[in-house]
Order: sequence, then C-alpha cells, then structure tokens
Amino acid sequence: MVENDKTMIGARQFLEYNPKQWDKIKNIYDELSVHYRKLIENKRNSTDKVIHFGAYAVIDAQFGMDDVFELMKKDPKHWDPKIVIIPDISRTYQHQEQTYLRTREFFVTKYGKDYVVDGWDMRSNTFFDHTDHFDIIYFSTPYDTMVPEIHSIEYASSKNVLPVYVNYGFDVAYNFMYMRMKAPALNYVWKYFTETVYSEKDIRDLQIINGKNVVLTGYAKMDAYVKYKSTSNKSRKKILITPHHSVNLKDLPLSNFMTYHKLIPRLPDIFPDIDFVFRPHPLLFARMALNKVWTDEQIDDYLTEISRAGIEYSVGGDYLKLFSECDAIINDCGSFTLEWLFTGKPGCFVYNDELKNEHLTSQMKEAIKRYRIARSEDDIIGFIKEIGITDMKPEYAMDDWVCENIAINYPNVAKRILDELDILR
Repeated sequence: MVENDKTMIGARQFLEYNPKQWDKIKNIYDELSVHYRKLIENKRNSTDKVIHFGAYAVIDAQFGMDDVFELMKKDPKHWDPKIVIIPDISRTYQHQEQTYLRTREFFVTKYGKDYVVDGWDMRSNTFFDHTDHFDIIYFSTPYDTMVPEIHSIEYASSKNVLPVYVNYGFDVAYNFMYMRMKAPALNYVWKYFTETVYSEKDIRDLQIINGKNVVLTGYAKMDAYVKYKSTSNKSRKKILITPHHSVNLKDLPLSNFMTYHKLIPRLPDIFPDIDFVFRPHPLLFARMALNKVWTDEQIDDYLTEISRAGIEYSVGGDYLKLFSECDAIINDCGSFTLEWLFTGKPGCFVYNDELKNEHLTSQMKEAIKRYRIARSEDDIIGFIKEIGITDMKPEYAMDDWVCENIAINYPNVAKRILDELDILR
C-alpha cells in the first residue's frame, strides 16, 4: 500500500508539470468528446431506457451529490443510482480501512444496503472494476493518485462510460486548483460541474482545455441545508470549531491547530454557558500521524481530553444539521469558510501568519472578508465573548455578494445537475 501523502503535491512539483504533455491532453479530450457523443447516441438508441448512475465515494463528508441521488431514487423508471465505496490508498493502511468502513456504514445507514456497492474486498485486498455497470459515473475526488487505478477518472475515460465531476468542496487554494487544472483527470471528464462565478472563470483561465467541459451549476452539497430550520435563540449558544488538516503544509498554510490546540479543551471552563463542537477536517489526524507530527497515542489522548472537557466531537458525512444548530463558527478550514456563508451566521477565521494572498483563490479571498479575523488566543476569546452576550437572530440571510456569486441556483442545484445528466432527453 502507498504510505505517503500523494495528493499533497508541492508547488514546485506541479508548477513544473511537463507542459509538453498539455497538447497531448488537448488531443485526447478532442477524441474523448467524439467518444462521449457516440456513447450518448448509443444510449438513446438502446432499448434500455434507464440511466445507470454510479457515484464513486471515497470519504463520506466529501460526497457532493446527496440531493441529486435522492431525486434519482424518486424516479426509478428513469434512473438506477448506486454508490460505490472506493478506498483511499494514498495514506496509511489503517486510515484506508477506517475511512472505507465509516464511509460504507454512512451510506448503508442513509440509503440502505441495496444502493451501496463495494469497490474493495478487504480480506483479499481486491479492487473491483464497476465501469461496465454504469452509463454515467460521478467522481467525488479529482485526485487519481488517491484511489486504485481502476477507480480513477483517467481509467473511466478509456471505457464506455461518461465520467462527471462535482467538486467535493470549494476551491480555496490556488496552487492545488492549478494542479488539478493541469493534471489529466479534470480535462478528461464528460462534464465538470462547477460551483461559483469565480470557479467557472478560474477553470476557463487555467484548465488545459479552457473550460470546454465546464458547466456552471452551483454547489450541490448545500441544497440540503434549506431543510434544516435554524435553531438559534436557544437557551445555550453553540459554537463550531473546525481546524484544517494542513499542519506544516507550506503550499497551503491554513491550519493553526498546533498553535491553538491547547486552548480548545479550556474553552468550556472559560465559557461554561456555551456549548462547543469540535469537528476537525477528516484528514487532520491522519496527516498528523502520517507526517509524525503526533503519534496515534497523542491523538487518542487529545480526543480523550476533548471529551473530558465536555466538548462534542463530530465526525461523519452529514454536517449541515450541525450548521443549523450552531450559532457561530471558529474556522481555519477551506470549504467550510464558504459553506458557512450560506447560514448568514457570524464566523471567526483564525489567520495563519504564513498565509499569503497568492496561496488563495479569488473566491476564498473574498469569503474571508466576511469573517472576524483572529490572530491570537485573545482574539478568539474576544469573539466568543461577543457571541455569548449577543442576542442571536432566529433566522439569518445571506448577503448580496453570496447570493449573486456563491449561492448559484441555491437550493435547486441538484435539479440543475440532474437535467444536465439526463442523456435520454
């Protein structure tokens, strides 16, 4: 098994990605466009009038097609949707097993075992190729090196299936966005559904094929948020704390966890009238263990300390209900920074002094402007004090910038994507 963090490629490596390959990728895309049109024509002429749709899921929390999947389930005469659980082979084997089992359990619980398909047999360490079973496959990760080859976008593009991509989060890091635009995978998909006015422009400017496969649909993951009624004005305030995984990552210095981790377990003592929820990025502790920042024992000890302090530890796929329950966020994450803006609630962005403008995408730079900035423990504590004494509104509204630039088609993004996927029309 691969034991290094292959998805976190350094800036020098991918900025020096061989430009001689770019013309080859353009030519391959042109050939794929013809191939994809033939597949659609064949399906329309087929006697099978059900579209068989596979959703390849690696991490439950990064799955961005829940509402699309629900719409498909409601129309079984037209859609046959399945979720295929895919292992993450880019980190430790222990992380691979834990993530696979947790993700599988999440989707079995949510949709039932009849909708869930295994992409890996742990006992024999066998990976299963399901490309021949589907007309369309949605990929939740753009990192082909993160998954077995037969579960990659590049592999699917060589088969008789239409690969599509919906971003698992908002693009916040310029270097990693650049890497994805210059790597083959997202230049090979049939359709690349993107989320914002900013992301569409970035794709057209940076992608090798200049956005020929891009469709501006909006951010499907947030459609579900509208189902949750805000629970502000409760008897106790609740604050969400969301540290990013980028500990010691020079190309994306978002994380402040090693600077402020000792403060977090102290917060319930400082603010006994406020509840706290600790929801780290799913890769935080995996990266810390892999890169020997902390041992497994140190991680277990810290989570025990969090529990003893009375802080709720949140993991798993569905966090939008948590968004509705919390009154504010303390955040140094990526996608959460933009996702939280849909709530209209106050947020505190903990700023890493090593973070520079050139590290960030244009939409992330604008999003941070909507937050209170904290650069010290005193700043964090000051923000919490304000939340504790402020009468919170029962409902919140997005500001105009979010509505016009970020929340495109919200809360009907799933319907927009489904219309784009309907190859039988």
